[in-house]
Amino acid sequence: MIYQGRTHRRVSQVGRSQLAVRLGLAIYAGLGALIALRTFVLFLGFPPTVWTIETILSISEPVVLPLTFLPPADRVIVGSATLSDVTAALLLLALPLLFLNRRGRSS
Repeated sequence: MIYQGRTHRRVSQVGRSQLAVRLGLAIYAGLGALIALRTFVLFLGFPPTVWTIETILSISEPVVLPLTFLPPADRVIVGSATLSDVTAALLLLALPLLFLNRRGRSS
């Protein structure tokens, strides 16, 4: 009986861990799509007066906002994309590299 209790506890821990991983991946995918759309729109120089472009830029603004406090953040790189926009895209692309070196537990 004691062994079955431990097994049930282990199964619930694995379930919570999988939920956390799936939730993290969903958030990462959402942020990735948002930053990719923002970067695409700014690279091509679409006018921000169009309501869809304005919506994309306003929704993605909180993600880029912390990077705008750096001194050269307002420097235009390509189209109307600034250094802070490009840095956000590159940071989002580099984030999975942190998890590549982790080894799984051997059973």
